[in-house]
Amino acid sequence: MLFPLLYVTLELPKRIINDAIGAPADRVTVFGVDLQQTTFLLILCFAFLGFVVLHGLLKMRVNTMKGVVAERLLRRFRFGLIGRVLRFPRAYQQQTSEGELVAALTAEAEPLGGIMGDAIATPLMQTGQMGTILLFLFLQNFWFGLAAMAMFPVQVWLIPRMQRRINVLNRSRVRQVRSLAAEVGEIATGAATLRQHGGWTARMTTISVRLGRLFNTRFDIYRKKFFMKFVNNLLTQITPFFFFLVGGLLVINGSLTIGALVASLAAFKDLSSPWKELLTYYTAVQEVSQRYQMIVEKFDPPDILTDFLFETPSNASENPMAGTVSLSDVVVQDDMGRQLLSGASLEIASGDWLCIAAPEDEDRAMLAELLLRDIAPVSGQVKIGGHDLGAIGQHSIARMIGHANATPYIFRGTVGDNVMVPLTMAPALQLSKDDLEETRRSGNQLGWPAPPQPTDAQMAAARHDWQLLVSAIGAQKSLLAKALDRFLSHPDDSALQDQLTALRESIPAQIDQLRLKGAIDSFLDDIYFDDLTLAENLLMAVKAKDDWIGLNSTRKLSDLLVALGLLDLVIEQSLTLAKALVDSFDSDTTGSVLFRRLGIPGDILPQLQKVIENANKTGENLKPADETLLLSLQFNVPARAFDRAFAKKVKHAIIAARPKAKTLADPTLADRYLPLQPDHWSDRLNVLENLVFGKVTPAGRKHLEKIRDQVVAALMQSVGEDALFDLIQRLPTGLRGANLSQQIAEHISLAQVVVKRPNIVILDRAMASFPAPVRHASFALLREILPDATILQLEAALPEDGSHDNQLELRQGRLIAVGQDTDHAPEGGETSDLHQKRSALRKAPLFRELSRAQLRLLAFSARWVDVAPGQIVFRKHDLPDGAYLIYSGAIELYDEDETGTVTFSVIPPPGTLVGEVGLIRNDPRRLSMRAQSPVTLLRIDPEDFLSIIESDARTAFKLIQYLVGYIGGGN
Repeated sequence: MLFPLLYVTLELPKRIINDAIGAPADRVTVFGVDLQQTTFLLILCFAFLGFVVLHGLLKMRVNTMKGVVAERLLRRFRFGLIGRVLRFPRAYQQQTSEGELVAALTAEAEPLGGIMGDAIATPLMQTGQMGTILLFLFLQNFWFGLAAMAMFPVQVWLIPRMQRRINVLNRSRVRQVRSLAAEVGEIATGAATLRQHGGWTARMTTISVRLGRLFNTRFDIYRKKFFMKFVNNLLTQITPFFFFLVGGLLVINGSLTIGALVASLAAFKDLSSPWKELLTYYTAVQEVSQRYQMIVEKFDPPDILTDFLFETPSNASENPMAGTVSLSDVVVQDDMGRQLLSGASLEIASGDWLCIAAPEDEDRAMLAELLLRDIAPVSGQVKIGGHDLGAIGQHSIARMIGHANATPYIFRGTVGDNVMVPLTMAPALQLSKDDLEETRRSGNQLGWPAPPQPTDAQMAAARHDWQLLVSAIGAQKSLLAKALDRFLSHPDDSALQDQLTALRESIPAQIDQLRLKGAIDSFLDDIYFDDLTLAENLLMAVKAKDDWIGLNSTRKLSDLLVALGLLDLVIEQSLTLAKALVDSFDSDTTGSVLFRRLGIPGDILPQLQKVIENANKTGENLKPADETLLLSLQFNVPARAFDRAFAKKVKHAIIAARPKAKTLADPTLADRYLPLQPDHWSDRLNVLENLVFGKVTPAGRKHLEKIRDQVVAALMQSVGEDALFDLIQRLPTGLRGANLSQQIAEHISLAQVVVKRPNIVILDRAMASFPAPVRHASFALLREILPDATILQLEAALPEDGSHDNQLELRQGRLIAVGQDTDHAPEGGETSDLHQKRSALRKAPLFRELSRAQLRLLAFSARWVDVAPGQIVFRKHDLPDGAYLIYSGAIELYDEDETGTVTFSVIPPPGTLVGEVGLIRNDPRRLSMRAQSPVTLLRIDPEDFLSIIESDARTAFKLIQYLVGYIGGGN
């Protein structure tokens, strides 16, 4: 339809010129109908207009659908990539930064959408348009059609080759700009050093050379680029040259009509557009195809987990598997081919509790990931409930196995949202029919039916189990104390708001019993509240939104101050405060935390500077706009920010004007300010401020814990347990759990297992930050809730009073009985010498918790030192040349006086690290060291030792603990 319409729009101009305008008589016969020449002209012209509009509408529809196809394909592409992220192996996840994945999914994938939409439509449309135009030209004259396409082969051959040369220069230009940027960055950072030492001449010469090279490169780009355009335009214009020359001769000779020549020229002009579109499309495809390959490679690791999106949860849930765990000759390797687990075989019967002690974090994580199928064994077989783990659907694994660890990931939302993640496998969003249809067309539907939503009874049971866990670990008080800082503003919170509002009469009285004078400014007192703005103090209300009070509201408040006779006083105060701001901040410090805390937009400060300059001019009054700006400062920033710069006389005047202000205020201000009423909950105050109906003062913040404890005690005494649990459940977590403590995060991890009620539980140092009695109570509750579950407990060391039935140790990649010696067996791929060094370093308390990779690096760089009896290793006051680990033999650390008499002597046992403090402090040796018998030492180079301290936070913290004990022992 599109191409016939295009042909008609090309044919009609020729008919208008030849048959209407160039008609030999004033009457024209068309299809047997006799028409006047002007009537025929009007018919053809309006027909031409109609076909042009229709052709344009069709093109618009095609382009719109191209955009729709592009967005659908881009949506499908992104959805597939995100689905692949869920199946990344754990090792690849750890190696790939989140920033790379986000950039690939957003900015890098965005250009693909346009090419996806153009993939079929652009070649088809542009080729069809070119074919239609060429057909028209051939029908007018064979030589016209041949001339129109004569230059195409030359352009196809020549232009891409010229463009490739320009692309090479462009890449060179980018590299030169990056080098220049690095050079400029160095100069900007080291400008003071260059001024001091006179090095700017050499640097500026280097910059001049770089700029010269960049100029030459850009000049070459311009020459080649515009020469290419010249050649392309020349080749394009050669065809009209022949049209004018040959066509003119044909018209003069009568072989061609003038209308046909004009129409042919117009058609050729239209021919250049689709040709350019095809060339542009070809270039874009070449560029984007490379981008596509790079993105696909990023999301296609070689060992990506098998696609689990086509499992049907309903079928899997009908046959729950038993909680038996079986490992048969399982071998697990890291990405370097080193064995983490060497031929392990293990049988855990359903309902058993096995505790495995693995000192290294990597070993514990490896076992958990193996059973969760985050990693796959190189050989051997893992079975769950008699079924091969590799063949079990991911939904079955998620339902059967619960995993709690010491470092869980907390999603942004609420505590309740995170705890109930195992019960919210079904989508919570309710989509409309149109959205569902669009989802289907975009290929964003999952390949399996959604699992059923949990019933009300299941949710109630899960909530009850969670409450039992909270009580068992004694977390209710801490969670409630944390919840006091949150805001209750959701419509579902109305019932809870009413219960808490009823406590306003009793809680302040209980806090008064603590005798914390001046700790709370009550809204019932007739005082000025420094934590509220001037407008809030005047109206005894709080802003409805956390935004900057705009011009309209400021003028209404200004009118209120005029009615109260306070405008001049407040403007005078505002001018003083503006001067304080301008004196304290400048354009360089408006980005500081202190300035952002004030909530003042950055562009306000320069405006205040101009207002102050105008005010300092003698005899000149402030303009209305300047007054409005000054007033907005006090209407948005509380007095607390200005300390004593905020005059007491202004505070007293505001307090005195409150009764009148309520009656004189503009009624529309009620939309901007919410009144503070003793019998109503305020959405703009947090729970604590609502309960005490006031603000905690700076003097009261040092007693904040006492106040919280008192309020929590009152809540637990007066409010029902379910209501309090609602408060806990809606506690916001923040991004990655930023609002929560480590203990709350660990509690969430265990609570997820409790509410899931799985067949198999993996406890990877779960509740590690809690005291031993609390851990024991939480695990006992877990067994009470899940009496038939199989529990695998992974710990750094075997607990003394654990509830486990059996115990094993995982050392050097082998599962062994407790106490069995494995020092003789090196890890897979390890030499006996490297293994011997690793075993020796592992005995040192400072290196005991080093990761396997760090320990290997340290062992590789350490060197054996054999010392004969009586040989001195180092003397007192020597500069430190390394740290020494005593491997075997008796060695003496001693001190002697000027006469050579030994005044102090100690023989440290094997496994002792000597000289590490001197390396940290870079101090001379304080003692001498000599061998009492044949001694073997392991020497660690200072640079290697310090690099471990710098790169491993746990080792650095352990060293700090050691140094504190060392200094304390010295005292």
